[in-house]
Amino acid sequence: LRTVTGVQRVLFRSRNTTRLMLQQVANALDTYRLNLGHYPNEQEGGLDALLKKPTFENERLGEKWQGPYLKPGTTLDDPWNNKIRYELADATTQGQNSGALPYKLFSVGPDGQPDTEDDVKLASDNPDGGASPTGGTGSN
Repeated sequence: LRTVTGVQRVLFRSRNTTRLMLQQVANALDTYRLNLGHYPNEQEGGLDALLKKPTFENERLGEKWQGPYLKPGTTLDDPWNNKIRYELADATTQGQNSGALPYKLFSVGPDGQPDTEDDVKLASDNPDGGASPTGGTGSN
């Protein structure tokens, strides 16, 4: 019984660490958007654009980049060594979900598979307003 409790405690801490990481990345994404007028896209390197200056076709955009937006040495891996996932919403569907973030930011969790119960999502990405990666109540 203690082993299960210990494993659960580690899992809980790992989930909390991941939530904090997602919030830091979300803050960096918002600052990037304030500087450049948009969230980083695939051509700019996605989340990597928060750490190193992308090559911009438009030089004026390059001048607006004020990064790095995350502390040097910041890893974009979750505690289970999976890359943090960032998916920019399709502009055509974005207007349908007013109040929703224009991107998805999440960890695939311990199982390493997207769209499963153990995914850890940015709190404001959940319709119930709270991060509840395991189908819980959203309380931490």
